[in-house]
Amino acid sequence: MRKEGDTAKQMRADLLGAATGRGAAWARRLGRQVSAAAQIAATQLGRALRNRTGPGADYRDRISVATWLVVLGLGASLVIDLPTAVVSFWAFGSPITLPFTGAIWFAIFLALTAATGAQSVVAAHPANANRISVLGLENWPYWALPMALTSIAVLLLPLGPSPVIQLAAIALSGALIALAYAGLYATVEPGAPGSRRARLLLDSLAYGSALLLFLFVYQTRTRSLLSGTLVAATAMLLAIEILRSVTPRARVALVYGGIVGLVLGEVTWALNYWVLPGLTGGLLLLLIFYLLIGIAQHGLQGRLTRRVMIEFAVFAVVALILIALVGPGFTLTVS
Repeated sequence: MRKEGDTAKQMRADLLGAATGRGAAWARRLGRQVSAAAQIAATQLGRALRNRTGPGADYRDRISVATWLVVLGLGASLVIDLPTAVVSFWAFGSPITLPFTGAIWFAIFLALTAATGAQSVVAAHPANANRISVLGLENWPYWALPMALTSIAVLLLPLGPSPVIQLAAIALSGALIALAYAGLYATVEPGAPGSRRARLLLDSLAYGSALLLFLFVYQTRTRSLLSGTLVAATAMLLAIEILRSVTPRARVALVYGGIVGLVLGEVTWALNYWVLPGLTGGLLLLLIFYLLIGIAQHGLQGRLTRRVMIEFAVFAVVALILIALVGPGFTLTVS
């Protein structure tokens, strides 16, 4: 009897061992199947991301759509008359009245539209294929130039003396914004073919639009609180676009751009009390903008030496002499 009991126990142990072995083998097979399924899912997710943001998503289509949206908005700003909101308050002991006209509302709306277009274009670059972001806020420095160009276009369009010239100005604005989008796409990956030419194009657009803004603001002679704020905000956006090429740290570009904008706003406030021809005042603001940007670039690159400061000082003196000689002879008139 004892022998039969021992035999039964041995049989149960053998059966349990066999079952355990089969269970372990089944678990290993299941693990391999799960691993293979995970690899397939990861591959499919990578392909989906590449199709969404890589070469499959043609950035030229996105440039076209974004540009046409801005162009349509610019046209609408000329034919749609939005109501004016007036904000009144006291500042520095005097009453201040700020009219938020339809042009200002359109400038804000179209600036946001242009920023959305820039985000869409930049996200299509292959360098961003491995970046997974819900809002894409890491690309916000690329928004600055389209926002500035669009805002300036909205403010300058009503100055056109005839509908034909205004239509031509809208077409030119659309072409410049499209060029800006293409340049932004080409500079996503520094050192890539065409990136240096694109950088030169973007810098030219930034300085050219800055000159137009300064001429407009100084010629119209609006209140310092309005003109200074407009110059400060737009100059900050343009400075961020130029400075992002010398530092990969977006926050540093924002800080330096904010300083440039603040200085330009204060200078605009002071120049409003100085009777100067329109071109002279605009060129003075452009000179200060250029000097601040140049000093910031050399500082961020660690090359701001005594020799560099002397070169900037000599350039400033020569430029001031040329502005004093040329500026008074060319006065812009705004009707």
